[in-house]
Amino acid sequence: MGQSIAILIGNTRYKELSDLACCANDVAEMRELLLATQKFSQIVDFVDQPISMVKDELRQLAELEDGVDEFFLYFTGHGLSNADDFYMCFEGFKEASPNSTGLSRADAYEMIRKFNAELSVIVIDACEAGRNLIKSDSRPLTRELKSGFSNFVQFSSCTEAQFSLAGEQISLFTDEFIKACLLKEEGIVYYSDVENALRDAFLNQDGQTPHFIRQGTSQERFCNDASRLDELRKMHSDQPKTEEEAPATPVAAFALAKAAIERIEAQVPSKKEAQAFINGVFEETLGHSDLTPEVAEFFDVRTVKHDDFDYVQNKRTVVGLLERRGGADSFIESDVERKKRRQPFSGLGFSALAALGMPDEYDETYNLFNLCGLEAVHVGIYFEPKFMALNRVFSEIVFLPRLTECLILTCNSKERRSGWGSFNEYEGTKKWKWSHHAWSDDPAEVAQEYVSDPNEYTKEYIHSFGAEKN
Repeated sequence: MGQSIAILIGNTRYKELSDLACCANDVAEMRELLLATQKFSQIVDFVDQPISMVKDELRQLAELEDGVDEFFLYFTGHGLSNADDFYMCFEGFKEASPNSTGLSRADAYEMIRKFNAELSVIVIDACEAGRNLIKSDSRPLTRELKSGFSNFVQFSSCTEAQFSLAGEQISLFTDEFIKACLLKEEGIVYYSDVENALRDAFLNQDGQTPHFIRQGTSQERFCNDASRLDELRKMHSDQPKTEEEAPATPVAAFALAKAAIERIEAQVPSKKEAQAFINGVFEETLGHSDLTPEVAEFFDVRTVKHDDFDYVQNKRTVVGLLERRGGADSFIESDVERKKRRQPFSGLGFSALAALGMPDEYDETYNLFNLCGLEAVHVGIYFEPKFMALNRVFSEIVFLPRLTECLILTCNSKERRSGWGSFNEYEGTKKWKWSHHAWSDDPAEVAQEYVSDPNEYTKEYIHSFGAEKN
């Protein structure tokens, strides 16, 4: 019979995100819970450790172990979901390089597969953790997830578009997960029992809904004997209720609501302040693009400003970003227009096309609307060439204002000549680099750290001519 291994990862310190002091307690509490099951022969903690070290330790551990019954991975900290994957954020996490500064869920799966465990369990307490891996309403997972796993269970603290609530001492989801594991006092504690208890615990938590994925028989066991958890259960039941856990009187309920509203209100700028932030980021970027003498020999600079998003390319990506971020405001709204394509064999009639199994096809047009009234939400810097051999360089910034944050998308591209004095718009699908910022952030730092550098991009374009072979 093989052994069971647990890996517990927590991050409290961040360079570019807010610190989460409670995550160290999350790991400590989870360790006590797993120890009480008397199931895990190894429990390895990683608190505030570099991502490179965590990956190396997991690789080495996978090479040494043989015959693993259960592999249990727990993560608590910041999380980020983008169009490609979900990322567990470590201290130096950067949205511009998430794969090297964080642990993607895809990488985590690959590492877990190497243990060849009979049961693999992942518990993630982080924002945006519930990335949906199911392509349809059917129960089975995607082929990628099925491959290499005998049985698989995943608990995520919230859906892909939600935030996971931290706490003074312990994160909300981790606390409820532990309580769910201790709920049953006799017999076997199954992971399905834990899932059901968590569903009940969050029924009235509209802002946070746990997300579950399971591949197996619903017979996967968390603890073979619930009585092993008696001591830990008694410790939890003996703990005095905190003010937040105590039944709230109507007055206390309003006080809690007011405190929450005031925390949000502190993050909301005036319209003037929001406009100053947008203008500041653009002006700082433009300042970074001041032509050095060598670049000025080849290009002149021209700027444009738009108060709407009509000229933004690849709006589908932008709309997807807004949907993932969620939020309670409608500063920026979107819609999708669907127009049926003309069938190449339309003369056959609808019945004949249906008989051939040819479904209707549609062209989709994505629209973005600026409802908040802020100006210069899409701005650009044109590098106009002085030589016919050069194309035009276009650097652009898209600002997506939200109530408590501003999303910023940037992109550099080259526009080919279409005549002696004209250029074609970029013909490919633009890939936006994006980041999100509090309105109180320093525009100079935002421009320097997160906005694509148009001057460097233009220099590289000039240097490419010298690298060309004759």
